[in-house]
Amino acid sequence: MNARASDGKPLHELTAVEAHAALVARRFEVQEYVEALLAWQSHWGVLNAYAQQDPDAVRRAAARAHPDASPIAGIPICVKDNIDVAGYATTAGTPGLRDNRPRASAPIIQTLIDRGVIVTGKVGMHEMAAGGTCANITFGAVRNPYDPRMVPGGSSGGSAAAVAARLTPASLGTDTAGSVRAPAAHCGCVGFRPTTGRYDRTGIVPGSVRRDTAGWLTRSCADVELLDAFSGTPASPASPVALRGLRLGVPRRFFYDDLDPTLSPVVEAALERLRQAGAELIEVDLPDMDALLGRVFSQLRRDLPHDLQVYIRESGATVSAADIIHAVADQQLRVGFEAALAQAADESSDRSGEDEALAALNGAYAAYFTDNSLSALVMPTTPEPAYPTPLDVAAGGTGPVSMIRNTHPGALAGIPGLSVPAGLTAAGLPVGVEFDGPVGADSTLLRIGRAFEEITPPLPPPPSPA
Repeated sequence: MNARASDGKPLHELTAVEAHAALVARRFEVQEYVEALLAWQSHWGVLNAYAQQDPDAVRRAAARAHPDASPIAGIPICVKDNIDVAGYATTAGTPGLRDNRPRASAPIIQTLIDRGVIVTGKVGMHEMAAGGTCANITFGAVRNPYDPRMVPGGSSGGSAAAVAARLTPASLGTDTAGSVRAPAAHCGCVGFRPTTGRYDRTGIVPGSVRRDTAGWLTRSCADVELLDAFSGTPASPASPVALRGLRLGVPRRFFYDDLDPTLSPVVEAALERLRQAGAELIEVDLPDMDALLGRVFSQLRRDLPHDLQVYIRESGATVSAADIIHAVADQQLRVGFEAALAQAADESSDRSGEDEALAALNGAYAAYFTDNSLSALVMPTTPEPAYPTPLDVAAGGTGPVSMIRNTHPGALAGIPGLSVPAGLTAAGLPVGVEFDGPVGADSTLLRIGRAFEEITPPLPPPPSPA
């Protein structure tokens, strides 16, 4: 646990970029790095971040890794438990998939493994990726490293907790409505949702195939840039971003409404730093978001039974969509999913209204960026910081829907979103600021994130557990 890099930094504190540079320079070996992370994990059992881990398999992968083989070789990552990794079950945090062992890794995972990435295990999540508490009835509650009494956010809570607590430098999660960005904000790490479709989503237990995407959680935007380059369709190249003269939209109405009084000052201080650095903050609102979103929200889970069957066919799972749905442990979720199952059986069900609403939402975002000559918009990732974990985990529940109020619209529109730590509340809880950009502007967004990091004091690491 006491292994250190040549600059004195503990190995578990290294970002992915720092770790790979040190490995290439032979300052330490991959096996030494992995052992340091495994030792550090033993001190953070309170988080319940890892749902599954095979330390011997991790060590074997480390022995095979050659840092010179690729820019990401030797980098350890953990993987959300709804993404297929050969050798592990893919449970999606639900009893009906407890024994689901896929025939192969998801293509995005296999690509990373082929380039030398080391999978350190599967991490916990909200059941079926359908909530924000990660108080999982079957596998236990995941905790927030900045305050274990609080939720880590969801549904990629295990990913965010593991990265923030320095158990691993990076994690691959998934985001359908905010499931990467919201936990990143709650746990004080970077969360990136790419433009929908850039990453292959085969081998991922679906929430909604049309909206799902894998996404990265790391401790720096540079780490996301590095891993993103090997994760899917290459992003369009972008020149370095200078904040001076950069036009950023600030949509006060809807996205800044009813902010928690402990979070709001941190967000406003972040806006002031941007302003002082020369960014042009254009206070202009999107059209009435409530009207645009109203018809969509009521139909979000209608595709789940069909999408589950596609996953089952591709992965070789031996259960049916109905088996999975009827076994969901959280009663509130199960009732909703069973309603979707009944709706899926109704061939007269009409989705044209949803399609029209999505087209209007996509058009509103495109016009917002174009008409106002904006590179991105900036907003609080969530309207409040992390909240207490439910006392009765067995009672289930998704948590307040307001936590995805700001993240969900961009996900529906398929645009890229990036949550970056902005500071801590007076109580020491992380606050995230999100930048959303036009479709395909992934690379530019990451460079904006890096520029924001340069003007933002880094968060202190979470307090070590007793």
